[in-house]
Amino acid sequence: MIKQNSSARGLQSKMGNVLAAIPLTPNHWTILSVLIALCGGIIIALTGNFIAGIILFALSAVFDAVDGAVARARKQTSKYGGFLDGIADRFVEAIFLFSFMFVTLPDFLFPAKIWLAGVIFLGTCMPSFIRAYADHKEVLTTKEALALGGICERGERLVILIIGLVAGISLSMEYFVYSLALVCIFSLVTIIQRMLAVKLK
Repeated sequence: MIKQNSSARGLQSKMGNVLAAIPLTPNHWTILSVLIALCGGIIIALTGNFIAGIILFALSAVFDAVDGAVARARKQTSKYGGFLDGIADRFVEAIFLFSFMFVTLPDFLFPAKIWLAGVIFLGTCMPSFIRAYADHKEVLTTKEALALGGICERGERLVILIIGLVAGISLSMEYFVYSLALVCIFSLVTIIQRMLAVKLK
């Protein structure tokens, strides 16, 4: 699982201290990240302008990092804020993937839309659902559920997709479709890993 290093955390902390002066709550920053991502998704879906869309998604990611930094700077961290942030992350990821269903992508074994739907279900939804449901059914403690890992969690998933998209824009969009297929396979492995981890507890 990809974790932030100390320099990234330090940069977030500095950003939080600077932006804490702006009269927006941490939850406002979270909501703004979703709205900016929605704009990026609309641009990709309606115009096929990948560059402009990616810039907006990158800005959304910055805002996503800002909400927690501002919360810590203002000492306004809360369980609800963490909950809202997690929901926003899934919305942003889904908006990103859904936007590509409106553009023409090359097929690879299956239509590209199948791979997009697979990433949404196998990657965005199921790993988080397994973790939450194991906790809900008290098969695992909350601490144990949070510790469930796998070879392709959100950080790894996004890195693969970003690399695939950059290669797609630079060379051929086939590479982006390949990255979707790879994420589907790795996400399925992650699901199996988590289910086995729950079973063996």
